[in-house]
Amino acid sequence: MMKKIGLALGGGGARGCAHIGVIKALQEAEIPIQYVAGTSIGAFVGGVFAVGELERLENYLLKVKWSDVLSFFDPALMKSGMFKGKKLEKWIEKMTVKKNFKDCQMPFTAVATDLPTGKEVHLRKGSLSEAIRASVALPGIFTAVKKEDQYLLDGFIVNPLPVNVVRKMGADIVVAIDLNKEYYKQKQHQKHKESKNNERWLKRGYPNIFDVMEGSIFLMQNTLTSKNLEKHPADILLNLKLTPSNLFDFHKAKDLIKEGYQATQKIIPKLKKMLN
Repeated sequence: MMKKIGLALGGGGARGCAHIGVIKALQEAEIPIQYVAGTSIGAFVGGVFAVGELERLENYLLKVKWSDVLSFFDPALMKSGMFKGKKLEKWIEKMTVKKNFKDCQMPFTAVATDLPTGKEVHLRKGSLSEAIRASVALPGIFTAVKKEDQYLLDGFIVNPLPVNVVRKMGADIVVAIDLNKEYYKQKQHQKHKESKNNERWLKRGYPNIFDVMEGSIFLMQNTLTSKNLEKHPADILLNLKLTPSNLFDFHKAKDLIKEGYQATQKIIPKLKKMLN
C-alpha cells in the first residue's frame, strides 16, 4: 500500500504565495497529496487548493497590485482589531467559490486560536471562507471571528506550522513548509549590519507600528515553530529562502511562487524514494 502524504502549510503573510509553487511542483511530479492543514496564509492557500481553485488564485496574485491589497482593509473603530475583515472574507469567499468543507477534494483543516481559552481550534466543517478568515485574523490587525461561543484569531498564536494536525488526519509522510526561519535569519543579519552603521541607524529612527507588529508576529512564529517541531518533527521540512517580503507584499507573488516551486523540485527525489 502506498503511503499517504500530507502537507502542513505554515503562516507568513505574503510569503505564503510560495505555497502555490510548492503544490505546483508536487503536482507536476505526480506526487499525490491526500491531506492538507494550514495556519494563517497556509490555511488560505490550502483551502483554495482543497477545492480545486489554486490556478485561479495564482492568476489573480500574478496581477495583483499594492492598491488591490489596500482595498481589503476596512477600518474598525473601537473593535478587537484595526480592520473589520469583511472585505477580506468576501475576497476569500470569491477565491473559494463559496464552497464548504464538504466540497473539498481532500481532507482539509484550518488552524485557529480561541482567544478566551488560548486553545488550538481545528476547523473542518461548515463555511470554508469563514474558517480561513478566522485562521488569518492577525491579532490587533483583523477583528476576531465569533463562532458559537468562541472568538477565533490567527492560528499562528498556538501552532504556526501544523505538522501534528496533518499527522492526526492520517498522513504517513508529512511535508512541512516553513516560511519564517530563513526570513528571521535575514532580519537578524540586517539588524546586525545596521547596528554597525550608527549613521544609518540614527536616520532610520524608531520602528513604526507595523514594523513592531510584524516583527513580533514572526519572532513568535519562529520560536514556537522550533519548539513544536521538536515534539512533532516533519518527515520533510522545507525552510524556504524567499525574496524579502513583508506581511502584505502580495505584489511579489511571481517571485515567491517561483522560489517555492524551485525549492520543492529539489526534494522530489527524496519524497519519491520515501513513497517507494
